[in-house]
Amino acid sequence: MTEPAGPTVQVGEEQPREHEVAVTEVFHWVYRLFYSKTVGLILILLMAFYAVFGSLIMQAQPGTFDDPAAKAQFLAQAQEVYGGWTSILNAVGFFHIFTSVGFYVIVSLLALSIIACTVHRIPELWKRYREPRVHVAARFFAKARYRGTVPTTASSTETLEAARRVLRRNRFRYLEDPREPGVAAYADRYAWSGIGTVIAHLSFILILAAFVISSTWGIEEDMAVPVGGSVPVGHGTDLSVQALSFKDSYTETGRPADYVSVIQILDGDEVLAEQEVRVNSPLDYGGFRFHQSSFGIAADVSIADASGETLFSGSVPLKWTSNDGQKAVGRVDLEGLEVVVVTPASGAVDSGIPVGTAVFEVYQAEAEEPLGVVGVTQGESETVEGYTVSFERERQYTGIRMRQDPGAPWMWVGSILLVVGMSITFMFPYRRLWLRHEEGELLFGAVSRLDYSYQRMFEKLVAEVDQELGSASREENHG
Repeated sequence: MTEPAGPTVQVGEEQPREHEVAVTEVFHWVYRLFYSKTVGLILILLMAFYAVFGSLIMQAQPGTFDDPAAKAQFLAQAQEVYGGWTSILNAVGFFHIFTSVGFYVIVSLLALSIIACTVHRIPELWKRYREPRVHVAARFFAKARYRGTVPTTASSTETLEAARRVLRRNRFRYLEDPREPGVAAYADRYAWSGIGTVIAHLSFILILAAFVISSTWGIEEDMAVPVGGSVPVGHGTDLSVQALSFKDSYTETGRPADYVSVIQILDGDEVLAEQEVRVNSPLDYGGFRFHQSSFGIAADVSIADASGETLFSGSVPLKWTSNDGQKAVGRVDLEGLEVVVVTPASGAVDSGIPVGTAVFEVYQAEAEEPLGVVGVTQGESETVEGYTVSFERERQYTGIRMRQDPGAPWMWVGSILLVVGMSITFMFPYRRLWLRHEEGELLFGAVSRLDYSYQRMFEKLVAEVDQELGSASREENHG
């Protein structure tokens, strides 16, 4: 009669719940999707698509679509170029393509793909450096792309030692095969160079981030600064830009050769910086860069409402020219109001506007027809539709482009890392080979893509080992 079995106790790992398995599977599926080369290629092509269209299609200046009047004016200009496609291009964000939702989605997905690819590669690169594949089967040496044979009468130990000396001189790491010590060995050079790939991938992420930062938070504005006057910088600062002088020069054919402004950066009455600025010689101050961009004539005007409150007082750049080329046109955008200022263009003889007179056209915002039109003699004021408009004088203005690019430092870091990573990858290519001593000969074998530079190096190594063994043999015989 057998005794009944006693109680048993087992302690094991808790089985994952169904939802935990599902979450893990979804994570791994997404991870595999992002490090897929096919997905990466598709995202790169989509990025190229956005870049091409961003170069070919008219792009609005930053902040244009935040101002209803500026947006309406831009779309009207685009309508003349793209016709019926304007509404479609506007709907998909192609007039501000680098701040559109689609662009942000593609950049984010591409960055995730690069991160996934890098994370997937790091263990492989680390294993390549720390735990290389030292052992290969004997038949490998008959099938390897690069094969070499050195006849030798030396012992296995002497033969491999001669090969080791040659490989060390050529900066190879030499490792004996632990499964066949004294018979087989492995050598590689620059196994650490995989770090170049990691650095390059990191640089791409930084460059993408810098591009998004610049597109989203960067500032680029054109300021028309009258000579002798100033314009506020804004953007949460108390700074202003004052133009002290402007000078331009021309070639014999009448083309502009150079134009330069002397400008100051002011905080109240305090001069913080002063410099001559040209197109490629900006003034840097407080994170802003001030470039010379244009020049022209401005009209000094003031506009007041029926209560006498001044709505605008300053210089209006006459940036545009009428279709017949006879009139110079500028515009002031006020809240719910648009005032167009028109004067005779320089050299015009048939403008219909007396010399020394400016015509004011007052519109409601986005209206086609003016509320009223009035001509004002220099130094005088007139009333139109309850608004008092004054024309003081015409004077030259200098066009200053103000930029602030918070993404620039990251772009520099990313670019430097890209150069470093690519330099490591191409200047220190990973090379490896295997050796095996069989009776009367030393076998070499290597696998690599078809690479003529590696082929030349492989042939050189085989020849040097042959020479080393020959020299060692002669020394032994001489001794």
